[in-house]
Amino acid sequence: GSLAAVQMCMGEGASERGGGYLFAHMSTTDYGSMYYSVSEDGVNWKTLNGGKKICGYRGHPDFCRGRDGRHYMIGVEAGSWEPLLWVTENFVEWKVEKRLPPSVFDVSESGFYTERIWYNAPKMFFDEDSGQYIITWHPANLKYENPSTEKESRDMWRSIRTFYVLTKDFESFTKPERLFRFAGEFENMPTMDAIIRKSGEKYYAFIKDERWPEDIQHGFKAVRWTKSDNLIGPWQNPSGPVTDAWTEAQTLVRAPDGKGWNLYVEFYPHRYGLYAAPQIEGPWRRMEMKSPDARHGSVVEIDAKTMRALREAYPDGGTPD
Repeated sequence: GSLAAVQMCMGEGASERGGGYLFAHMSTTDYGSMYYSVSEDGVNWKTLNGGKKICGYRGHPDFCRGRDGRHYMIGVEAGSWEPLLWVTENFVEWKVEKRLPPSVFDVSESGFYTERIWYNAPKMFFDEDSGQYIITWHPANLKYENPSTEKESRDMWRSIRTFYVLTKDFESFTKPERLFRFAGEFENMPTMDAIIRKSGEKYYAFIKDERWPEDIQHGFKAVRWTKSDNLIGPWQNPSGPVTDAWTEAQTLVRAPDGKGWNLYVEFYPHRYGLYAAPQIEGPWRRMEMKSPDARHGSVVEIDAKTMRALREAYPDGGTPD
């Protein structure tokens, strides 16, 4: 997931008494719906709303704080499978702001294919410097439908690349372009779940390396980071893996009291783990975490007022598994 303008949150949220974190996520048995869990310390989570879904949102939850201070997410409309822009002012209530044209995600001119049910789980970040939102997603060069062999399936995942569009108003969008152009051993590295943050003067993207164990000895199906001086690159070759293998759907927030960073990743297919680092470039180490029943989600810092409102609107369902 993608919480935009991370720096705007550094002095609030978990550092404030009674604040903490909100985790919007799918559940193991209800892929595509949105559930809420909350935590005061980023480690121990409680699922809200008695374990029931929060609203009619369908998609891969991913927070983006916008220019207006509201938070946005991209979802889909079940049935028509058109992309929807959801918005909230307080995290208690979400509404559909508008439909997005499916053509925004059409990359067929580049020989790639955007899957139409989930639109490859788009992520979004608001760049204060340029006043633009960047939306990233990960089409494949080979189609998803019904691979007949394990090799076909693996080759499809190997063909995934990250694309992006820019928009200032969700009315007009730039033409989709490839985001990463790595070199050397990383030239053909498939990338997925790219989330963008800004720290200091640098842009950072945390990406999943979608290579398989037979492709590389170390770092397959793990999260790496890359950085750039500019929102759209060029991006330097990625770091070594910062998570274990078979992790994805990463989401990144400031640690409590602004002391370092927390990186949450899904050990697919059913639980999340936590990695922590004093600086965004690491060193990253795995921490103990009491995970809710969570798939593909997004974590955001919230203040004490928001935490109280969420607990009142959606009482928790007891201790998570």
